[in-house]
Amino acid sequence: MRRSTMMGASIFSLTMAILVPQAAMAAQMPASWTAHAEFAIPAGDLRQSISLYSRATGIQVMVAPGNAAGRRAAAVAGRLTPRAALIAMLRGTGLVPVVRGNLVVLTPRAAPARVIPVAVSAHAAPEPAQDAANAPAQGEGQDIVVTGLRKSLESGIAARRDAIGLTDSIFAKDIAAFPDTNVAESIQRIPGVQITRDAGEGRQIAVRGLNADFTRVRLNGMEALATTGTTDQRGAVNRSRSFDFNIFASELFSRIDVVKARSPSLDEGGIAATVDLHTLRPFDNPGFHVVASGQAFWATRTDDVGPRAALVVSKTSDDGVWGALVSAAYSRRQVIEDGHQTLRWASGGWTLANVSAAIDPATRARLNGTGSDRLFYPRTPRYFIFDHDQKRLGLTGAFQFRPSDALHVDLDVLYARLKSTRLEYFLDAQSFSRTDATGIRETTIRSLVTQGNDIVAAEFGNVDNRIDNRRDRNDTKFHQIALTTTWKPTDRLTVDLLAGVEGSDYTVDTRTLQALTNNRDFAYDYRPNDRVPVMTYGFSLTDPSALRLDLYRPRINVVDNDYRIGKLNLAYRTNDAVTVRAGASHTRYIFDTADFGKDVTSVRGRTIADLVYARSPYTFGKALDLPAGAPREWMYVDFDKALSLIAPNATPLTRNRENDRRVKEEVLAGYAQLDLRGELAGMVVRGDAGVRVARTRTTANGAVVVGGVAQPVTFERSYTDWLPSANLVFELAPRLQLRASANRNITRPTLTSLTPGGQVQVNTRTVSVGNPDLEPFRADSVDLALEFYPSRDGFFAVGPFYKRIDSFITNRTTEQAYAASGYPIAFLGNQQVARPEDIFFFTQPVNGPGTSLKGVEVIAQQAFTFLPGVLRHLGAITNYTYTSSDTDYALTATTSVRKPLVGLSKHSANATLYYETLVYGGRASINYRDRYLTAVPGANGNDIAGVNAATYVDASLFWNVTPRFTVTLEGVNLTNQAEDQFVDSSDRVSSYARSGRQLLAGIRWRM
Repeated sequence: MRRSTMMGASIFSLTMAILVPQAAMAAQMPASWTAHAEFAIPAGDLRQSISLYSRATGIQVMVAPGNAAGRRAAAVAGRLTPRAALIAMLRGTGLVPVVRGNLVVLTPRAAPARVIPVAVSAHAAPEPAQDAANAPAQGEGQDIVVTGLRKSLESGIAARRDAIGLTDSIFAKDIAAFPDTNVAESIQRIPGVQITRDAGEGRQIAVRGLNADFTRVRLNGMEALATTGTTDQRGAVNRSRSFDFNIFASELFSRIDVVKARSPSLDEGGIAATVDLHTLRPFDNPGFHVVASGQAFWATRTDDVGPRAALVVSKTSDDGVWGALVSAAYSRRQVIEDGHQTLRWASGGWTLANVSAAIDPATRARLNGTGSDRLFYPRTPRYFIFDHDQKRLGLTGAFQFRPSDALHVDLDVLYARLKSTRLEYFLDAQSFSRTDATGIRETTIRSLVTQGNDIVAAEFGNVDNRIDNRRDRNDTKFHQIALTTTWKPTDRLTVDLLAGVEGSDYTVDTRTLQALTNNRDFAYDYRPNDRVPVMTYGFSLTDPSALRLDLYRPRINVVDNDYRIGKLNLAYRTNDAVTVRAGASHTRYIFDTADFGKDVTSVRGRTIADLVYARSPYTFGKALDLPAGAPREWMYVDFDKALSLIAPNATPLTRNRENDRRVKEEVLAGYAQLDLRGELAGMVVRGDAGVRVARTRTTANGAVVVGGVAQPVTFERSYTDWLPSANLVFELAPRLQLRASANRNITRPTLTSLTPGGQVQVNTRTVSVGNPDLEPFRADSVDLALEFYPSRDGFFAVGPFYKRIDSFITNRTTEQAYAASGYPIAFLGNQQVARPEDIFFFTQPVNGPGTSLKGVEVIAQQAFTFLPGVLRHLGAITNYTYTSSDTDYALTATTSVRKPLVGLSKHSANATLYYETLVYGGRASINYRDRYLTAVPGANGNDIAGVNAATYVDASLFWNVTPRFTVTLEGVNLTNQAEDQFVDSSDRVSSYARSGRQLLAGIRWRM
């Protein structure tokens, strides 16, 4: 809590430091740029549109004849600021404004100096027009040419200001140049967004305390779901509605919108937020462009350097009728993690006759106690090394057709593939997790040290030790084809059509080899370091003769997600104040998962001397604060060699029918919406209001256990939701506005929760049981935001929010011996990992009581162009989010416990300080996320499980050697932040890992 408070105070202090100069600065901005005016400029020849614009605003606009020839301006109608009107009018022309007082010079975005919108200096005075190439260099005059990150930030500010609903946007700094190397890590800069990481990079997002299942993701206007897998401790195979952003290269995207307050026209489904991803399109940057970039990736824990490259080719016709774009991005990265796991802490199960008489009677009595003073021990204390080798490929194509101002056709095609090989090497003591006669009951205790309720140090005998070697080959293929058509049969009526298909196919091929040595001495000591203990073993960790092969387990998991989507939207502008919208959509979604496996025990007792590396490829603990006495290496299986010896022919696998799951979900939705604009008490008010109705029908297929046999079953159900919403923006002053939103929304249950039957995980001794009768999450939300825009590059806001979730789905967990559950004993495989008498944890989702969520977001963003000299190139971005919510978690049919929402971090914050000129610049960013829970209860007598607070620091530098050639350097996780998972309120370590720092050096060239 103290760390959270300190972080919040730091962000607040930086926010106040930015706010101090704003009043003076705002007073010096040209008033004509922000005073509202009525516009009625039809689409047409650019020169004619400029003339009409100047008449309406009194602002002189100049453009070279060659830059105006053949270009057509977009229509502009309604009451707008001159700034907003000009931006709208120039959309699709490839021209950008350079502002000097009341004089505007239009220049091509592709000009050699790449002049992109100018921020007006506080002291700028009207001057005669001059060509952009002859404009004063930075530092010589009072105007600052905005490119790169500043351009991205200004675009985001303008998008938020002009939006009706509460929307935060991130724009690419340039073609194929997103602000961060990872899409999720860019999104985490938005207030209220936190991420989870895998292999040292962002993977999933949580918004305002609600986990990734509550965020709906759309790609080019279509709902999307892309999934991959991770380690068991991080959730293994993704069979949920959570979107895995690490599948996509960031270079493929031009813009990301995070919508937190929805309108009726927006698809339902994201109680937390809707994330809109937009891939590159040719009319985003008219003309002919070729952009190429290359980077070298290096993680401090590895010796290899991986390539990262991107190429974009874009062309639009001179008459603006058509445009085509293709892009490709490829990267390879290797990241190695070191760490320690316990797979939870447990109590009891000891044979007291095996406990040394030197241990005092009071402590002995607590070993098998059941009261509040019982003693806990790590269930599977183990060291581990994870070697991640990832290859990511992305391809996009876009074709845009503009035969007239009344007809626009866009075709977007996307293919993405993420292939990764993850080698997992564990050195563990497994007796403590087995409750049978060959497990903990035969283990002897020679000495122990306790702190509170934990055995923090002990010496044991008769412990079975194991090297557990696993290779996962993950392969995700994603594809999308989307066709969007906009037709304006009249000046007042607009018809939008969207049709598309997409799919995500994920396969993981797992090969596990386990070698054992039985009844050995073993000791651990958490006193030097409570996250990574010193563990010692009663055998040589580098002598292959000490162990014998016990098990070979091949397994394949498959997860497919398939979408077919069609949409129709109508908009009729009755007058400048009212637009009527209506629409309908149909979505067919199919989720399908299966797994195949087999335990091969014929290899038991085989020597491992020819299966392991002759020379260790790893040194354990390079990225850890490893205590003295901990081992630095052990034996690692060489899978390329081992599998050719053990399984020279493909091992036939058995389909585990009990794990077959399939959900077909069909949603028919429609909406009616009014867009309004007018005046109230002398101020402009704009907004929308309406209702959306969605009819959901699900067909769930799975298996239930009847008489110890898995039988296929099918469940069908349907439900209808009426979802009203309203958004209003009150323009209190030229630079100050108040935003208010209210809506009702749903999030449908996770996919595996809807399927009948259960899935048995022998490694973690858990059984997940589905519930096809689940009702969706339903929530009412209210958002307020007071926003101040002192300049085009400044933005300050404070926004409270509140959600009331009617029925929160929670997991009910029961503990019992597997044999008593009725599930087939055959599901345990060869019973070497888990036995029928072992205690398993059976979890089923249920509709629990409702809960509420409340919080506030504070944002401060400013480019310091008002400062003198070189300081005017500085800028800062800060935001802080506070979120609070507790809910009741079912423990049994009659008891529950109240804890914070799973995935909710009470405090989160971001701060970025940047410095940019036309030639060089850089930025440093810090991201903080408070502790959050992952499970309630935490199993084995632990009341909770979660992840501790973390702070990540990133930085980047660039140097424009020429206007077309750039050198870059980026650093990720510069402080080597650990991922620290825990169980119980007492903060027992569950998993602790460090992946090291990551560096990327690169070049970028643009034609």
